[in-house]
Amino acid sequence: MFKTQPILFYFLLLLMASCSSNKLSGSWEFIDIYDGEIRNTDTLKNKTNNSRYGTGVLTFYRDKTFSSMGNSGIYQVDSNLLKMNYNDDENVTPMKISSVSKNYLLLFSMAGSPKTWFYKKVKEKTNKK
Repeated sequence: MFKTQPILFYFLLLLMASCSSNKLSGSWEFIDIYDGEIRNTDTLKNKTNNSRYGTGVLTFYRDKTFSSMGNSGIYQVDSNLLKMNYNDDENVTPMKISSVSKNYLLLFSMAGSPKTWFYKKVKEKTNKK
């Protein structure tokens, strides 16, 4: 007899993985970098980009590619771990997804000095006629 439980399990696992990647899809405006790991955006929501680190937009595409400030590469999401591989670098850059919602993204860099990168979703421009 055909067992549906293992198939259902793998289907749900695949669905969950694709949903977390889809939440990243789109363009994110860099706001600032903070020391340590921040997991909640409540205190950051009113922040605007006046960072000493400058400005920039990080864009994740549904085909698992990304672009950032003239650089591009491929990415992969495993649970809450984002693995970014720039085209001009053989090393993978791992970032923990501390929080992702429809408007805010917190990425935690575990390499070197631990920092949280805060992004706001770029609003899509609509043509109103």
